[in-house]
Amino acid sequence: MIDLNDLRIFAYVASLGSFSLAADALQIHKSSVSRSIARLESMLDAPLLERTTRKVVLTERGMDLKEHCVEMLARVNETIGYAGGIGDTAPQPLAARPGAGTAGVAGVGLARRRPARPRHAGLWMFSAGGF
Repeated sequence: MIDLNDLRIFAYVASLGSFSLAADALQIHKSSVSRSIARLESMLDAPLLERTTRKVVLTERGMDLKEHCVEMLARVNETIGYAGGIGDTAPQPLAARPGAGTAGVAGVGLARRRPARPRHAGLWMFSAGGF
């Protein structure tokens, strides 16, 4: 079974193009990032990334997986935001709740530590609290 946290880590690596930047953003060790990617590639029996000493490039399978991961992780975050609002006296739309919507899945207990606010512009999934 594929671990949702491995997919989350893959999405960071795929978006940032770097194991080191993903590890920094997630506040985990680079070796943990490497193990997560290796598990995914092993389970899917296909390389997801082409690694060089300077950059990481997505394979065709990696590009497809990234697209699906981003969509799925956004839905997970929406679901958690919705579930967190059940029982409120005045329900709010998801967009009005802090950390809800398609901003990512920060704080959902998938990683060991909560990611810091990324310093990388242009990555929508890292806004409003990050993944």
